[in-house]
Amino acid sequence: MIINFQLPYISMMGILTLCRTRQQLLCLLLFSPCLYGVENLSFDIANIKSHGWQLTNASIALANINEPTQQLALSVEKLSLPDPFAHFSFVDIQCFSFSWNDNGISCNKGQAKFKPDLVNRQTFDFSFSVSDKKSQLTLQHRHFAKGKVSIVAKEQQGDWLIKIEATKLHVKPLQSLLLAMGIKNTLEEISSGVINVQIELTGTSKTLRAINFQSQISDLTIQTQQGRVATSQLAVGLDLSAKLKQGAWLWQNRNVIHQGEIYYEPVFIEVSDDAIQLNASGVLHADGNITIKDSHFIHDNLFELSFVGQIKPSVNYQIDNARVLWDVSDLEQFSGLYLSAFFEQTPFEGVLFKGKGHAAIDIKQSIITQVYSTLENFYLSDDKNRFMVGNAKAKINWSNNSTQISPSTIQWDRLKIKAIPINKGELKFQALNHSIHLLEPSSLPILGGALHIKQFEWQKQADNEPDVYFQGSVKDVSLEQLSTALNWTPLSGKITGTIPAVEYKNKTLSLNGGLSINVFDGEVKIEHLTSSGLFTDFPKLTMDMTIENLDLDKLTQKFQMGGIEGRASGFIQDLYLENWQPVTFYAWLGTPENDDSAHRISQKAVQNIASIGGGGAADVISKGFLRFFDTFGYDKLGFGCYLYKGTCQLMGVEAATQGYYLIKGGGLPRIDVIGYNPRVDWHVLLQRLARVVEMDEVIVE
Repeated sequence: MIINFQLPYISMMGILTLCRTRQQLLCLLLFSPCLYGVENLSFDIANIKSHGWQLTNASIALANINEPTQQLALSVEKLSLPDPFAHFSFVDIQCFSFSWNDNGISCNKGQAKFKPDLVNRQTFDFSFSVSDKKSQLTLQHRHFAKGKVSIVAKEQQGDWLIKIEATKLHVKPLQSLLLAMGIKNTLEEISSGVINVQIELTGTSKTLRAINFQSQISDLTIQTQQGRVATSQLAVGLDLSAKLKQGAWLWQNRNVIHQGEIYYEPVFIEVSDDAIQLNASGVLHADGNITIKDSHFIHDNLFELSFVGQIKPSVNYQIDNARVLWDVSDLEQFSGLYLSAFFEQTPFEGVLFKGKGHAAIDIKQSIITQVYSTLENFYLSDDKNRFMVGNAKAKINWSNNSTQISPSTIQWDRLKIKAIPINKGELKFQALNHSIHLLEPSSLPILGGALHIKQFEWQKQADNEPDVYFQGSVKDVSLEQLSTALNWTPLSGKITGTIPAVEYKNKTLSLNGGLSINVFDGEVKIEHLTSSGLFTDFPKLTMDMTIENLDLDKLTQKFQMGGIEGRASGFIQDLYLENWQPVTFYAWLGTPENDDSAHRISQKAVQNIASIGGGGAADVISKGFLRFFDTFGYDKLGFGCYLYKGTCQLMGVEAATQGYYLIKGGGLPRIDVIGYNPRVDWHVLLQRLARVVEMDEVIVE
């Protein structure tokens, strides 16, 4: 005979009062009028509750009552945990070693399944004990994700503790667990990875009070769906502890990347010997705001980045009252690891940094308010030879508040812009918001002379194009050094002049006033210079130039195109260039009026000038008696061009019966050179000029 009793609900105290020991289960016989021949006895209880722990649909059975030994078993459909872990519960519990006494109910040996179904409802070894004073459950060495998981949960008078230990879990099978927990899976492929985890959670009633998390991950190889993040054989250590105090979470963590390879587009880093560490501590407030008390990102002895401040996730992660510190001990290695990939296919590609640097950045409401930075033993070079800085140091102070600004300085031993070297110098300036202002005049030694900077202003505009203003002068800059640096035919003379004002505004560069260049014992003046689109792929430039009293003997000696004695003056008016190619101009160079210098010209010079203008003087010299003379006298010479629509309208010193005089003879022996082609294609004229220069050796004194 089998007798079954059903109770809708019983508290823990009730069941303890009902039956104190296993043997006292026989007291249930009092509820039966006849027990003769009973073999099995059981009763079902819909719910057993104690301090948030709840057994649902419990069944206690006693078998073989009439035998010398009986078998007592407990079955529970579901065991629910107290908050905040009510989402998790255990089902299908079977206790093979079950007892109760004055201390409560105990399942010393049993099996159960875990709910929700994020672990495929596998059966695992399980034990628990529940009483009015304390409760405990244990999940031992459950096989999961090719590893093992153990869970211990304890509760005593409202205080609870949960310990989770997982060993040798394989990361790849955990993807399905992340999906089941509602975590978006951004990983396309996890090739490998093993994780060991220790978690300890403590709390009171429904409140989580403390968290301790430790994890070691090895051989982690993953890749995101877009391929922007990937790792290979990564070894990582993660430690986190947090404690609830007066409604706020006080936390600290330490993370170490021991070894492996990391790709975070476009940066690739190979790590070894615990090279990268992230240590931080702070407070998570009740309103969701985060205070970072201390944080350090350290990459070996290469650089360190620290952050202190407040973050408001509810306001688009606004950063308040923060300070960022940045220290780099090796700029060359740092730029190679973290910057060079960003520079590819940009104007900064091929730029190399050396030295060390420090920066402090203040932030309020996600706006940078102040920057202080220093550079020491700084070197900068460019494989395209656009610029170079050697052994520089700097102190740069920037602020968006004029009342908190401090001076900035830059000093260098060597500086080169393009091919122009600038010797040791210093600049003192003020950096305020979107502007830079030179604090005092500065003189920079350049090409044997000096560039004096009287005033410099830089102001950023809303369209990201700056306004620039410059005022200064140039004194005794060597044209010979300049032409050598720019790989031109060496010139002689010096550049001296005042630059009243150079402005770059509305994307247009303009020179107010003029620049004077002393060259070949004469003077060249540049005026009305303007340029637009200077930093685009299609710059435009206009200017006028005046040439006064050049010594032709010094000029022709430099080019070895044939000797000419005398003087020359001229002009270039309305010069207009597009993409550095002339579109139109009106130019003239010839003997000035009232020139009383000696006028002599060599056979070679005559032949070269004749070839440019298309004249026949070369045949006359080679076939006639003039070939016996080395030089000739001349009255005047000159050459002009008006360029329009790709054609050059040529002109000489005066009209001839046919054509125009390029050289009008004078004295004995006399020779005239006449040009017969009034119009020449501009590119053809350039080819003729190039042949004159190429056929002769250039002498550098």
